[in-house]
Parts: sequence; structure tokens; C-alpha cells
Amino acid sequence: MTTIDSQKDYYAALNVSLNADDDEIKQAYREKAREYHPDSGHGDAERFREVQEAYEVLRDEVLRRAYDRQREKRGLSEDALVGLALSQSRTEAYPLNEPQVFYVLVDIAPHTEEQKEVTRQHLNVALVVDCSTSMSGVRMQNIKIAATDLIESLDSHDRLALVAFSDRAEVLASTHLMDNPRIFKSALAALIPSGGTEIYQGLLAGLEEVRRYASPEMVNHVILLTDGRTYGDEMRALTEARRAAAEGIGISAFGIGEDWNDEFLDDLARSAGGVSRYIRVPSDVRAALKRQIQGLSTMLLQNVKLEVNVAPYVHIQAVYRAAPYLEILEHSENNVIALGNVMADEPVSVVLEIVVAQAVTGERRIARLDMVGEPITASEPIRLRQDVTVTFTLEPKEESAPTNLLNRLARLSVFSLQEKAWRALGVGDVHQATTYLEYAATRLFDMGHRDLGQAAMLEVSRLMHGGDPTKEGRKKLRYGTRSLTSPVR
Repeated sequence: MTTIDSQKDYYAALNVSLNADDDEIKQAYREKAREYHPDSGHGDAERFREVQEAYEVLRDEVLRRAYDRQREKRGLSEDALVGLALSQSRTEAYPLNEPQVFYVLVDIAPHTEEQKEVTRQHLNVALVVDCSTSMSGVRMQNIKIAATDLIESLDSHDRLALVAFSDRAEVLASTHLMDNPRIFKSALAALIPSGGTEIYQGLLAGLEEVRRYASPEMVNHVILLTDGRTYGDEMRALTEARRAAAEGIGISAFGIGEDWNDEFLDDLARSAGGVSRYIRVPSDVRAALKRQIQGLSTMLLQNVKLEVNVAPYVHIQAVYRAAPYLEILEHSENNVIALGNVMADEPVSVVLEIVVAQAVTGERRIARLDMVGEPITASEPIRLRQDVTVTFTLEPKEESAPTNLLNRLARLSVFSLQEKAWRALGVGDVHQATTYLEYAATRLFDMGHRDLGQAAMLEVSRLMHGGDPTKEGRKKLRYGTRSLTSPVR
């Protein structure tokens, strides 16, 4: 019985195109077989076996279809929606009983060569706007301008709802198709700031609007804008976010100014596969909303997870998101890592920190990675698989870690330092927090990010003189270092 190995490129083995017909495949096989036959003067037994294996699969119509489907599902064909690529810090190591640390960069990126060719997804969106008293003046003016831009950017097949909230929620425009945008532009006039901030009420109203027309063939999402802290309803909001995620509804949160709770908004968005963003000045709302809608309309996969199956002598020490923004990720006991969504213009990268204790020589698969994601318009999820292998030898070759991995690790180290600083402050360890921030500042200056480095040193100065960190400084550092994801060369 002929076996199929979808990791091997049978088309490349025969040097034929994906559309090659039977005659082309036969002709290519004959030429390659003559070239590599062991009895020829310049034969190559291994290449000859590869050519035979490729021919046995590609000449059979049923096997070829099965092979093409497997390649596509694993992201190895030109037609696959996304591809899965790995970069390892080392591929060879000494066989040791003591722990050795390996880093693996996992890149999930679209296969499309031209982003313009990506199909625009239909959107089912609720815009949920904080209308508490603190949103008066320039903040509300900029939100209305940004919301107008959002309305004009939507397609006639998209759906939108507009919800306002303070200490209660009000649906200003229920979910409608965007064939009559005047409904929503008129509703913007009713955004009048008053009262306090209760995020749960607004979130619930927005989710109910999205649920009315939620469809697996659309991107279903709530966009929350707020400038204040909610009190007493955080757990209810997080519970609702997890419920929304189970229903295929995402949540993204935008914090304006410095008074909102960054940890809560991070948790809220993460619970529903979305992202939270810091809007330092009201005039930035316009660009942030535009970027959000563009990302949602070019979404390739949703509810993406990375399943990591490790060998018995291996354990995962830490997991980091390295793109499109930096984040320390949680992983469950069975090593399943939730990654949210993959957009056409925002590839996802993850760094795994793996500890290995292996004393036996030979090539070993230390981990098997499965990326599972749900295409918007397809009924079945796709699964891409790659193995992480290391050769344990008494004479490992000298090798440098790939530049792209080193680049990611350098940025992650800075982000991790400032996160450790805030955690240290949370338990009252001012000295340790100061030390972490000083290290972060030094690395930021070395990387050329003087503005962020100076912000870190200002917080260090305040702490050393017995003061508290500023809300502005904390958010500038958290979200500034989180965005250190410039393209890797």
C-alpha cells in the first residue's frame, strides 16, 4: 500500500507544476529515474527512492487528491490559507541529563503574495461608546469623527449597531445593514456625556446586538471605547466575554487617556480573542478605529490555538506572543495556547521557551506543534502541523540562532522587564521594581527608543524618591514596549 508523506514536496521531486497532467508526470518521472538510477554512472539511490515515491502518489488520481488536501491543511501548498514556519535557537545539542533551554519561533502568516487579493469579510459589529461625564469635550468630538469614518468605511453587506453607556446602556441604533448609513450618522448626535462608567451594561447591550445576526459567515465583533474605570462589575463583564468567545463573538477594547484599568481591559479583550489598545490622545481614535476595521475585514482565521505535544523529557517554561504585539501568554496543563485571530495584514508570531533534559544521542522530536484555526467561510477548521527536532550528539556543530528569533527575543526581554516591574510594585517590592525598570530603560536606549527609555527613567526617579508611578508613565511603557514589533530584517 502506497503511503503519503505530506511533508515531502512530490511536485518538487519530479520538477513539475501543481497543474501537471498525467503525461507531464510520466515524462518527468522517466527523466528523473534515468538520472538517479543506482545502475547509472552517476546514480543517487536516495534521490531515486524519492522520485519513485513521488511518482506513485502523483500518478494515482485518488492519492494525488488526498496528498493535495493534506498539504493544504498543513499549510504546505500554494493554495493554503496560511503557512506555519519554525525557527529554532539550536538544532544540535549535547546529550545531558541537566536542563537545557531552547527557543522556538512559530510564525503563522498568510500565503497570499498580494494582500489586495484577500477577500473582504462581511462584518457584524457593535460600536459600544462610553458616554460618562469624563468623555465630554474633545474626547467625544473625536469619537464622533472616528465613528463617522467607520460608518463610511463599511460595506453595504456589513451590519452595525451603536450603543452608548454610562451608568446604564442605551442602543442608539440597533443592528442594521449598512445600505442606509444615515441612520447611524443621525444616532451619533445622541452621544451626550453624563453619569458614571459601568462597562458591563454597555458590553452586554453590544453583545446582544451582535447576537441578533451572528453568523459563522461573518466576523462578529464588539468594539468598546472607554476612558474610565468600571467598579464592581468586572467579573460579570469577563464572564460575558468568555461566553461571547464560545459563541464566536470577539471583543476589542480601546482605552482613552490614562484613567482606565489596563489589566482589566487586557483580560476582557483576551477572553474573547480580541486586543486592547491604548489611545494616548483623543485625536488618535480615528486611526485606531480605522486600523481595527481594516483588520477585522481581512481576517483569515478565528479562534486560533496552538497545541504543543512535548516529549516526556521536555516541558514548556514560558510562551510569548511576538507579533502583531508583545504579550506573555498563558498555556493550559495540556499545553494549548489561545492566539485569537489571524489577519491578512497582521501575521501572528509566538516564541516558545522549552526546557529539555535528554541524555541519549540521536535525532529526537522534542515537540509537535499543531495550529488549529477556523476560516470565516469554511465549515471545517484547518490544522497545520510542524515538528521540532533536535539532534543530540557529542560533537554538536557551532550555530548561531536565526536573526529573526534573536530580534524577537530582544524585544520580548524589554517588554517582560517592565511587566515584572509592575508585578513587583503590586506586592510592594519597590527596590526590585526600580531595578527592572532601570534594566528596561538601558535596553530601550540601546535599541534606539529614547522616548520610551526616558519614560522608564522618569518612573525610576519617582520610585526612588518615594513617589508612585504615574498612570501615564505606566501605560506609555506597557503599550509602548508591547508595540516593539518592527519588521525583522
